[in-house]
Amino acid sequence: MYINMMVDYYSQQLEAINYEALWIGNNVMEKIGGLSEKTAFIQPIPEIHSVAELIAHMTSLQIEVANKIRERHSIQQKYQPNYWRSNEELKTIGWKQLKEEYETSIVHLSLYIWDKPDSFLKETYTEDNHKTDYPFGYALEGVIHHILYHLGQIGITIKLLIAKELHV
Repeated sequence: MYINMMVDYYSQQLEAINYEALWIGNNVMEKIGGLSEKTAFIQPIPEIHSVAELIAHMTSLQIEVANKIRERHSIQQKYQPNYWRSNEELKTIGWKQLKEEYETSIVHLSLYIWDKPDSFLKETYTEDNHKTDYPFGYALEGVIHHILYHLGQIGITIKLLIAKELHV
């Protein structure tokens, strides 16, 4: 009997959304790969996040879920996420580093789940801002949905940058 079929599925989805051909279009790395340092930090209009802000935000959620897995399985917590950082703060980090941190967060999350049995997905954690326990399967689905949601926002942001001739 295959004991981690669903865990493998989540891991494959994380891989696909970030690196493989998708039915919906470009994966994350294709979408952000050609952006220049300058373009990554441009907000096409003040109410829209820059691509750099979106990538940093996505990284934060992935780190948070990885932390919850580490805590539950007694692995020392490494990072503390900061959910929405300003463009000014992110510019001090740099676009290249932000992309590397994003990729690292995906790799770490995949590594933390790859050897777990499917029963792990039913284990629970408590959200800090809720008093409710959630299964890890719910969190992993949430990460996948979160990436896809923001992948769409990245696409719209890039289209607006092109339409307004703000890309360089």
